[in-house]
Order: sequence, then C-alpha cells, then structure tokens
Amino acid sequence: MRALLGLAVTIVVVLFGLNLYVNLKPTPKATIDRPLAELMPVAPSGWTAQDQSIADTPEELEKVEGVLHYDDAVCRIYANGHANVQVYIAHWLPGKFSPAKVGEHSPDTCWVHNGWSTIERDHDVQRPLAGGELKPMETGVYEKENQRVSVIFWHLVGGTPMHYDLEGWTNGIVGRIQRLPVLFDDFSKFGLDQRKEQLMIRLSSNVPFEELWSDPGFDQFMDKLSRSFDLYSTQPSGANEPTVTKVASAN
Repeated sequence: MRALLGLAVTIVVVLFGLNLYVNLKPTPKATIDRPLAELMPVAPSGWTAQDQSIADTPEELEKVEGVLHYDDAVCRIYANGHANVQVYIAHWLPGKFSPAKVGEHSPDTCWVHNGWSTIERDHDVQRPLAGGELKPMETGVYEKENQRVSVIFWHLVGGTPMHYDLEGWTNGIVGRIQRLPVLFDDFSKFGLDQRKEQLMIRLSSNVPFEELWSDPGFDQFMDKLSRSFDLYSTQPSGANEPTVTKVASAN
C-alpha cells in the first residue's frame, strides 16, 4: 500500500510540475492577425465568388461553433460555370485547442459521421505550383446519395501539416480509446507544449481536382490562397509579393 501511495503521489507531483511548466511558458504569437475573409483571394478571371454561411440557421451555427471552438472561420464558393469549389478555412489561436481535437474535424470524421462514404483517400500528396511546392496535402473522394465530391485539405499545426490515420472515429469512451495512438503521436511531434496556432483548410469540388489543376484561373487562385495561408513548403518565384488582403465581392 505504501508503494502504491508513493507511486500515486509521484505521478501527481510530476503531472503538476509538467502542467506548471507548460503554463508558465509564453504562448506563441499568432501569425494571422486579421479576419480570414480579408485573406481570401478575389475570384480569378472567368470565376465568381460567393460567401456561404457555415451553417443554415443561427441555431446550427451556434452548435457548430460550440463543437469546433474556432476563433474565426470562412466559407466561400468559387465557380466558373462548370466547377464549384467550396473553400472552408477555420483558425484556432495558440493554446485554444489540442491538435488531436482539431484533427477530429476532418472529412474522415465529420463527413463520415454524417453519412458520407470514403471512395478514395491519400495522405501526404505532393503538388508543384507556380514554380514552388505545396505542403503535403490530404486528398479524398467522398460520396453520399449519388453525390460525389473531391476534396483536398490541410490541417496545419504551427505551420506543419498533420494527418491522423484513424478514420471514422466514434464518440464517447470508445472514441477516446481509438484516439490514444493519436495523443502519443502528438507528444512525439510537438512535445509537452501543444499550444500552437492551427488552421484547417479544406477545398471541396464537384469535379476532380485533376481537371482543375489544368485551369489557369484555378492555378492563379491556388497560388494566391497558398501565399495568404502559408501553404508553400518551397516558395515559388515572386514569393515576396504582398499577401492578399482584398475581400472577394459576392456575386
């Protein structure tokens, strides 16, 4: 009994010390200091841009915000008469949410839980753009009620792409057990202090992205989006151009 009591006291002291260490460290400064809407690119030539609500009703919006706990979010549709590309971006300030909690809200979980089926899925996909190289992206194709949507997305933790291999996580105790490997992975990557700025950037399209990459207007749009939200791992030519700050007008 004494040995068990001593072990319990040791664990409590260690956890208290670790918690004190993390909380005494200064919180990292956020790199985004303006509304996300101001960083969204204007529609390229031949395209239109239309802001879209993240939820259909104020009640649903309140529910979404209560679950995701983001500090800012934007959703905008870019269309050219053939393709409709929805761009959704959510931002969490440093110290707001753990990477594992934000990672739960990828299409692999949110969409699957809402009845979508995963048709295709790839991790760490490389893509050159404008003479540079994008940070590795997550890609997938999802289907629901004969509607098929192609998706590319990034979960950036302190600017570093993250992905989790567990898909279709469940809620409750079972889900927590499923996510244990994820927590260990986070500690191995980020250490004790996981108070990092985070972005979830998702593009979903009614046409395959293989078709969109051949569209000069889409390439131009992706270049501006990538400069605004630090999506380049290797900077393209003209990397010193100013960040996009104009708000796309609704059409």
